[in-house]
Amino acid sequence: MDESTSIDNTTLLRDFNETQPNHEWSPFIRYGPSHLPTFKVSLHLNGSLFDGCGSSKKRAKINAIMNYKSSFMNYNTNTKINNTIESDKAVLKRKHTDNLIENPPSKKLTIESQDNVHQTSAIPVFKRQHTDDFIENSLSKKLAIESQVAVHQTSAVCILHEIFPGQTLTYEHEQSHGLLETISVIVSGNKYVGYGKNKKEAKEIACRNALKSLYEAQPIDNIKYKNQIEMLRTDYDDSKIIDHFAGITDKVYQKLEFTENKFKEYSVIASIIKMTKEDLNSAQVICLATGTKCLSGSYLSLSGESLHDCHAEILTRRCLMKFFYKELMESVKGHPSIFISDDNKSKFKLAKDITFHLYINTAPCGEARVYSFSDTEHQLNRLNRGLLRSKIENGAGTVSVFGREFQTYDGVAQGERLVTMSCSDKLTRWTVLGLQGNLLSNFVEPIYLESISIGSMFNINHMKRTIYGRVENSINKLPQDYKVQKPQLRGYSILPRRSTTQSPHCINWIINEGIEIIKGSLGRTIENKLSRVCKTSLANEYIKLCIATNNLSTLIENETNIFYDSLKNKNKNYVAAKNELISTFKSLNFGTWVHKPEELKSFELHVVNASNNIIYNYNNQGC
Repeated sequence: MDESTSIDNTTLLRDFNETQPNHEWSPFIRYGPSHLPTFKVSLHLNGSLFDGCGSSKKRAKINAIMNYKSSFMNYNTNTKINNTIESDKAVLKRKHTDNLIENPPSKKLTIESQDNVHQTSAIPVFKRQHTDDFIENSLSKKLAIESQVAVHQTSAVCILHEIFPGQTLTYEHEQSHGLLETISVIVSGNKYVGYGKNKKEAKEIACRNALKSLYEAQPIDNIKYKNQIEMLRTDYDDSKIIDHFAGITDKVYQKLEFTENKFKEYSVIASIIKMTKEDLNSAQVICLATGTKCLSGSYLSLSGESLHDCHAEILTRRCLMKFFYKELMESVKGHPSIFISDDNKSKFKLAKDITFHLYINTAPCGEARVYSFSDTEHQLNRLNRGLLRSKIENGAGTVSVFGREFQTYDGVAQGERLVTMSCSDKLTRWTVLGLQGNLLSNFVEPIYLESISIGSMFNINHMKRTIYGRVENSINKLPQDYKVQKPQLRGYSILPRRSTTQSPHCINWIINEGIEIIKGSLGRTIENKLSRVCKTSLANEYIKLCIATNNLSTLIENETNIFYDSLKNKNKNYVAAKNELISTFKSLNFGTWVHKPEELKSFELHVVNASNNIIYNYNNQGC
């Protein structure tokens, strides 16, 4: 029968039910996050199968009917699209109404999900396209893994209790100071942890993690729930890594001793984890930090004594550089270290199979975070995607850098907003330049992140674009040893609980060195002392390393008068790589990287505490 584009879709479904009494529907397959699901259903009619997908069960059925009609009437693709596709805006407006429409009982053979608790997954959600052909192609490639499946007619909590009927399962509310609730369940003496927006969600995810782990150790012989558990396991490998990183980070954090409880509160925590041979059991937290604050322009230091950026992921990377300096000095002394000397006496390289991984409990501010959970493919291509963004002084969120291509010290002193680049943009920078920074590049080759794990607010498309996608095809003049690294990206797309207040304090911890508490707006410790990871402190570590390795060529000729900006300009390759990245951003119209005022880089350093013993020990090693 012919159907005009003006006929209402609800009428279409009703008329079909009346005129085709011998049809049957398959059970629904639901995938995607709970806040933006996609449904797939198959129509069985006259010995043929017609598939349909949509943002609701009703929409999936209508699309299946239209596929049948198109096949029957040999409609062209354009007509089919015009008849079936609604705008994303209209779909979102009618989402709740569509979900209330029930199919006639005689036709309802579907297994409907009653579990609205978040399904954790690190594999990307399928982008919803505006043609059925694209959806079908995507499904044919992805159905084998069903990465975001949500066919959970029974909650994981109920499944776990049914599989272990004679066992008392113990649930515990674990202490957590971040944005997510933490619940653990003990099964057969083993503890499994779950994180969620609330206790109910965390409990459900803890039970899911228990089922995944138990099934991996020994397949659960339960026909009733076998398929459901199989689908839960589709994201197990990545979620296991994220949960492990989150767990060992929290374990370290909970052991830290604070003089006051207010210092322990946080909304964002980040850690850098060292692994050997990609063995999860070897994972070790090297450093961690909390914080969401930036320096107030009133407290700028002309001598490099203030931390400009106290966001968690930025602080933890500065801690990693401090760790690198310590490990290099250990190698100089002939002690066990992650670094070994290469053929050049002043150069070192990482020991074999050592990798570094970043964990953040929520997406980094800026490009990776500026999106809505209802983003569609059309919205992904908006013109403001990829733009460089800066943090807001004494506030939350980020803004575009357009209109602030440079800043001066006297301008900030007179009240202009201090511009600090977003964490997303700095992560892109690390992807190209490495974690080691400018000065350490004189001693080691670029050290890149192997993976980035995000605990919440994760969107694979936005993260890929943020971390490497916006520059990978445009940056092509990098010096030797530099590249566009593509770390493995994994994360959970859940929305964290809202934090009503953000702590003014930031902490950083380095293995074997204890904690340091920073007041973010001051950029100094709560005792008003220099941070161990501020510019001056790290520059002095660099000078000590130069002296210990007798590598004074990286210092200026007059070794008692050393200026910070002179040191930074010594490494020509690093400077060239940085300039290439910045010019790439600009050429793509993403904006200009806004540097701190030049006056903040021209401070003088003094060679102090040089140890003759260090030089002696280094020379004795024959390095």
